[in-house]
Formats: sequence, structure tokens, C-alpha cells
Amino acid sequence: MKKEIIVPKAGLTMTEATVGLWLVSEGDPVEKDQVVLELATDKITVEVTAPYDGIMVSILHQEGETVATGECLAIMETEAAEAERSSASQAASGAAGEGKKYDVAVIGAGPGGYVAAIRAAQLGGKVALIEQRDLGGTCLNTGCIPTKTLLRASEFVKMPKTAAEYGVFFEKPRVDYSRLIDYKDQVVRKLQNGVAGLLHKNKIELLKGLGRVVDPHTIEVRTEDRESHRIEANHIIVASGSQPHMPEIPGLKQAGPMTSTEALAGKERPRSVAIIGAGAIGCEFAGIYAPLGTEVTLIESADQILPGTDRDLARVLAESLHQEQVRILTSATVTRIDIHGGRKVVHVETAQGAQAIEVDAILAATGRRPDLEQMRELGVRLEGGKIAVDDQMRTSIPSIYAVGDVTGIEFLAHVASAQGVVAAEAAMGRPSRMDYRTVTRCIYTSPEIASVGLNERQAKEQGRDYQIGKYAFEANGRAMTYGETAGFVKVLRDTRYGEILGIHIIGPNASELIGEAMMAVHLEATAEEFALAIHPHPTLSEVLVEAILASMGRGIHS
Repeated sequence: MKKEIIVPKAGLTMTEATVGLWLVSEGDPVEKDQVVLELATDKITVEVTAPYDGIMVSILHQEGETVATGECLAIMETEAAEAERSSASQAASGAAGEGKKYDVAVIGAGPGGYVAAIRAAQLGGKVALIEQRDLGGTCLNTGCIPTKTLLRASEFVKMPKTAAEYGVFFEKPRVDYSRLIDYKDQVVRKLQNGVAGLLHKNKIELLKGLGRVVDPHTIEVRTEDRESHRIEANHIIVASGSQPHMPEIPGLKQAGPMTSTEALAGKERPRSVAIIGAGAIGCEFAGIYAPLGTEVTLIESADQILPGTDRDLARVLAESLHQEQVRILTSATVTRIDIHGGRKVVHVETAQGAQAIEVDAILAATGRRPDLEQMRELGVRLEGGKIAVDDQMRTSIPSIYAVGDVTGIEFLAHVASAQGVVAAEAAMGRPSRMDYRTVTRCIYTSPEIASVGLNERQAKEQGRDYQIGKYAFEANGRAMTYGETAGFVKVLRDTRYGEILGIHIIGPNASELIGEAMMAVHLEATAEEFALAIHPHPTLSEVLVEAILASMGRGIHS
């Protein structure tokens, strides 16, 4: 039976829309409620979903066309959908089976893998992308995007306190944690659909299954039903990611600890939690849980939270977490974990002596480790538990590249994407090279932290003679209007040439402000050149200018 998909009326004033991105093609099987098209109006983007299970028979309007509400967009066939879907699946399996050859095959559809696939396709390559799980990898599904969604909720909870200072009063917020997780899942699904649309637009063949490199030009793809087939490729890009690292602590495994994956999936918020590890992941989860009402203990073996981060920044964040009633233990070692009456008892050695902390849940936030098993079998050269690559992301086997977490260079989504572009360009004969000098590092706590370039320790190790300039947000007019004045900008300026060596920010919108700082470091701008650029007033970006001026002894407002 044929069914129409029509232009929905999304709002009282909507009369027409522009056809945006089709996420399916004619002949594709679709499921009920699957997003098949994005429509654009002058105000919003409308997602059009399939009203039934079936096959997309005919698409009547192409991207860029204007359509009226109620107009037919496409025709579906719903009769014998299961049979047709099975037939289509078998055809796809055969098409991707033994003997099919690609210019580039990518294993892993995270921010490194799917970007590599798109760039290779842009350069004219025939590309296959192999993914066992959901599109988007750790970042989209169990990392960057979910945590930022939950952090946004924690900001809402804190908002009434700030608003009261303006004379605006709200009742105490009530948190429906299950609904928050549902909203997080909606955000993730929408972005997954966006990735799927990009792959379709660039004619990339998506193969669902576990990819394993058999030899320098062959990948075995094993599907969920344990069937397998092989494909061949001139070049292979491995972007298989990483796994959470679980520390070897007596009793930890028996206590059933969460990693970030489980913490982001659970529909119930723990009443109390011990977070082992106060790096970026641990501090962000402390910033999620504490405002929502969870009793949080943050445990770190180093002598500060955020080890490796500028000490001044870490100190300000620690003060902020203390205000959220987070208990912080540094220079602390977890010796063992016991279970009593269903609750976990975490035994910790500190400078002040032994402590026993009783909690409902434990979150292990001790970093991630590259997923290297298949690379060991293949004989790719490894260094220190990571795949060794050159500046074009090529491994010791010339036809195989590696990008993202498997390289162990930086566990950051934006670095993985940059590596993916470089690897794809090298594979397609348009070589570029990685430059890590301007990798930005953002931590989405409250206040946010962002850094680029050298910190003081690195500058000293390189023998650089530098001067420091600092300026606090509490002296910035826009920060005062926001009611968010904690933090500062810290600049390292080379005293010989005036070059900006590094910029470190803790404060409101730090993750956005760092973009300008990144360009300054990337272009090797001098403090003098930066200061000549006239910044708008009132803005938070003026704090950057004042810190730059302070590094030259020319601060206007300090």
C-alpha cells in the first residue's frame, strides 16, 4: 500500500518551507518515526519523520525547492515492507561483500573516522565507513555532547541564586532526572541523524559491523548476526577509538563502578558518589552531580585537581567546586573498596591519614586507553601503548593510517577530526601535515576552562623568557552584567619578540573565547599586534585585550 509523506504545519504561521537535506534515498527501507528529511523555514528547522515502516518509493521534491504545508513530499510503500527490507539488506550485503574495492576504507565512525571518510569522498574517493555501533563515536554518544547537555541542566539549577541578586525570584527547581536523560538522548539522536545525512550526501557506503584489518589492503566486516565478508581498499584509516581505563584497585570490580558510559545512560541520579580521578571527566561529572543534589567526593592522586593544567586555573575551579559542596581529596590514593549493606566503602590514604568514605555509587574517571588489539595482531608498530604515526597519520604499514584516540596523542574530538582530514588527504594524494601547536583544551566546568599554547612549565622547559599578563573577569563590565565574575585570563608573552606563547582562561564562555586566542597563537601574533585590534565594548573578549596589555606593562584598567 502506498502512503504519502506530507509537509507538516509546524506552527500557526507556517505556510511554506524549503526542502533541506534528505536523509534517505529512493529504494531505502525506513522505520516508523525515523527522520527522513529536514525542512527549513525562516524561523526553525523542521524534522520530517516517516509515518510508517516501509520503503521510500519516490522522492517528489529535491533539496532547495519550496513546498507548501500539506503538499506531498514523497511516496512510501508499506505492504510487504519486511520482505523488501530483507531483500534490500541482502543486496547491500552482497554489494559490500567479497571482492568489492574502495579507494579508502575507514574503521570507526567517530569524529576522526566520519570526518576522514567525508574528506576522502570530497577528493573523489570511493569510500566505505565501517561502524559496529552508533554513528558519532564516544564524543557524540557517551562523551562530549551528553555531558554538555547535563552540564547545561546543572546551570539551570543554579540560575535562581544568581537571578535573586537581580531581584528576580524563582521557586526552588525540581529536577526530573529521567526526563533530563531523555532530552539528552534526543540531542544525541538528532546529531546522529545529521552525521547519517552527511554520509549520504557524500555518497559514502556505511557498513554496519565490526571491522578488522586482515592485511594492508583487506578488512573483514563481521555483522551482528556473526556473518562476515571482506572488502579491499587501497588505503585503510583506523579510527577505532578508546575504552575507559579501569584502575587496578582491590574490590573495585566487585563494587560495580560506573564509567562515563554508564553514568550517562542511567535514569536515576545517585544520592552520593565517589569520583576516582579529578581530570576533565571527573571534574565535569562533579559539576553535573553536585548542583543536581548528589553528595560528591572527588579523589585525585596528584597534588591538584586537573593535573597538568595551569595551577592558577585549577585553584579557581577547586574553590568553585567547594562552593557546590564537593569534597575534594588531593594527594590521595584509593587503597581498597568494600561493600557493606549494599553501599560502597572507599578507603583512601591522604596526607592527613586514612579515610573511609561511604557512598551509593563509584565513578571511575581515570582516563581512557587506545583500542589496539587488532593492530597488535597485524604487526603495526606501537609506542608506549599507542599506534605510532608520522605527521601525515601514516603507520609503519604505508597503506594504513590511524587517527583519533588510537594514536594516544590527544584524546580530543577536534584533534581526531583534524587528524582525519590529514589522513584522508594523504591517502588521496593531497598530503597535508598535522600541527599540534594550537590544540585548544576546554573543560566545561563552572566556570569553564580553556587553554591554548604553552603553559609556564612548558615555557620553562623550552628555555623561553616570558612575561605574564593577567586580568580578572570581576573587573569586566559584561561579566558583571552576567553575574558571572569568577576567573581570569592569563597570557604568556615572549619577551624577546613579543610573540604570544600561550593563553589560559577560566571564566564565563571560556570555551568560546579561546577561539580568538587560538588564532593569535596559530598566526604567531605578537602582543602588540593583538592589542591594536579594537574589540567591542562591553564584551567578555575585552578581558583578553587587558591581559595582553598587562603582559607588556600597559594595562589600562588594571
